[in-house]
Amino acid sequence: MKQFYKENRVFAILMIVVAVCLLLILGVILKYFVFGNSSSPYGDRLKDEKKYKLSNSEMKEIASKIEEDDTVEKASVRISVRTIYVSIEFNSGITLVEAEGKAAATLENFSEKEMGYYDIEFILTSEGAEGEGFTILGAKNVNGTNIVWNNNTPVSSE
Repeated sequence: MKQFYKENRVFAILMIVVAVCLLLILGVILKYFVFGNSSSPYGDRLKDEKKYKLSNSEMKEIASKIEEDDTVEKASVRISVRTIYVSIEFNSGITLVEAEGKAAATLENFSEKEMGYYDIEFILTSEGAEGEGFTILGAKNVNGTNIVWNNNTPVSSE
C-alpha cells in the first residue's frame, strides 16, 4: 500500500477527495429524500389553526343562513387550509350585480377574527333565463376589505 501511495500520490489523494465528496453527497441525499422533514407540508401557516377552526356545524349553519334568501337555490361552505370557499347557486331571476351584493352580505356571517385568518373565495352561478346566466368568482384576502371579482363569464349553451 505504501509503495502504491508513493508511486501514485496525486491519484491516491484525488481518490480520497472523490470518496469524501461521494459520502457527503450520499449523506445529503439520504437526509433529504429518505429521512426527510417530518414537519407539516404547510409549514408554519397552520400553527394557529385551532384558534380559528370552524366546525362542520358552523359551516352548515352559515350555508343555511345563505339559503334562507329566496333568490338562492343552493349554498355550500367548505374550508381548505386557510381558505373558506363559499359556493352559491342562484335562481334564474337574479342579476349579476344583485348576486355580488348578496355574496358580500354573507361576510356578516363570519367574525372579524375568522376574516383576519382565512381568505374567502366566492363561486356564484346562475343559469339565468334565455342564456343570461353567469358564473363568477370573487375573492377576499385576509388583509383586504373588498371582494375582488373576475370578469363575468356568461353561461352559453353550445
